[in-house]
Amino acid sequence: MSKRIRVLGCFMLLIIVIIGSAALPARVKGTGTDTFQAGQIVVGLIPGADINAFNARHQTTVIEQIAGTSDYLLAIPPGARVEDKVNETGLDADAAFSGPNFNFKSPEVRQSSVAFVDQSSVAFVDGQSPPKFFGQPALANLHLTEAQNITRGAGVRVAVIDTGLDFNHPLFAGRIAYPVFDFVDNDGNPTDEPGGRGFGHGTFVSGLIRLAAPDAQIMPLRVFGRDGQGTSFNIAKAIRFAADNGAQVINMSFGLLQEDKLIKDALSDVYEQVYMVAAAGNDNQNAIHYPAEEKSKTFAVTSVSNSDVKASFANYNADIQGCAPGVNLYSAYPGGRWATWSGTSFSTAMVTGEAALLLAVNPEANRSLLNQTIVNSGASVDALNPNFKGRLGTRIDYYAAVNLMLAR
Repeated sequence: MSKRIRVLGCFMLLIIVIIGSAALPARVKGTGTDTFQAGQIVVGLIPGADINAFNARHQTTVIEQIAGTSDYLLAIPPGARVEDKVNETGLDADAAFSGPNFNFKSPEVRQSSVAFVDQSSVAFVDGQSPPKFFGQPALANLHLTEAQNITRGAGVRVAVIDTGLDFNHPLFAGRIAYPVFDFVDNDGNPTDEPGGRGFGHGTFVSGLIRLAAPDAQIMPLRVFGRDGQGTSFNIAKAIRFAADNGAQVINMSFGLLQEDKLIKDALSDVYEQVYMVAAAGNDNQNAIHYPAEEKSKTFAVTSVSNSDVKASFANYNADIQGCAPGVNLYSAYPGGRWATWSGTSFSTAMVTGEAALLLAVNPEANRSLLNQTIVNSGASVDALNPNFKGRLGTRIDYYAAVNLMLAR
């Protein structure tokens, strides 16, 4: 075979590869290291498209539709590969998008970080005991006491999309915002359930929000099962549920290693009515998890130590907007107990609490004003982190933020 023929053959093969790659829908260029639900795909239809005709063409069936949208969770035929069905349906003229029903995780589940449960028994006295909670070292530079002399977050509803909540924990007495919902079991009881790696995560996160904004109301929305995983379909439903039921802030201490179109659509539909705070991730990489990656819709948070040095596990990136302590935090744990835990999930909760304080001061504050206030009132940590300059955001300061909001 001549050299010219071999070159021509390689060139034609390259053209075929390029054309084949270009034909793939955007959501299936790769699944990274994340997993998805077997036997299911998620499809969004264009306006006016008929789901029955769509199903007939692809041998799919409706499992569930997100109310008020053309987004569907579909079952695929037995034996069919999810990737193949996503490619096939994504090329349908009636499909706005098609993709797997991804499994999201909290950064701590992804990192295999675990809570250290405090075995001591301490009487709960709101605002005072346990002292390891109300007076923990992480608060030293945040001026929370001074901020709470002005605002405690009264009247603000904070949705926590997570593993649920220990409703019987004394920290949350009188602080639940209804309605609540469990999207895993499809009922109205989002209790933080034992038996898996994610147990206690939602209770711990909610406890830190309650620490920062003690008079705010917590709306627990359970999307993560005992295995610590939650699907993109359920998360999208929870985001819309929170916005539809009066939440002013949503805490998103979870992430995916790539964009998810279903959640992207949910964020786009609600971001002007609810403030969303999301975790950057615990991979110690120059990256941000999704949905924190959506800088125009969410506020991305990473972790520093109590002395403002980047946490060893914390992701870093120029698009991260803020940071907060996230190392050895102390918070509520199911069974009326308390625990110590580390991760960007918990730094995120600290910022969510700050947003609640600010909205109590100015209920009309929009997303742009809240972003500016949190960022501009924060302390620079660049001098202490020269290798991560401009990639950690500013470290929150509750009192400075409240004063800045009052001055607007």
